Amino acid sequence: MNPLRGEVPLVLGEGDAAIRLTLKLGINALCAAEQMTGKKSRAILDDMEDPRDGPSLDTIRVLVWAGLREHHPEYHLIQVGELIEEFRVPIFNRAILDGLASSFGTAEDRKSPNPRKAKPRKKTGTG
Repeated sequence: MNPLRGEVPLVLGEGDAAIRLTLKLGINALCAAEQMTGKKSRAILDDMEDPRDGPSLDTIRVLVWAGLREHHPEYHLIQVGELIEEFRVPIFNRAILDGLASSFGTAEDRKSPNPRKAKPRKKTGTG
């Protein structure tokens, strides 16, 4: 599991009966989520960070499905919805936010007054 690439653990249940999954919420997962929701990535991310209403259930379900595709392609949308019903929304919401933060940073990171600057390129010449 590589948290720097948006991979986060998703453990459902406890003990020996726990379901242990890995979500990867990188570019490919967001592209898949765009196709499924018909929304651009920015709208999906805004939905996840909505402080007033919280994310829509459809956004959560699609992001979990998209995040499972790389390591657990056997899960489809209906199964993901059933997992969310059984284990409840907050555990999935937290895993999604953690995965997105590790891939793309947080809203606070994007609002930073001192964003990182690109390193200057070395001049190359022909002599």
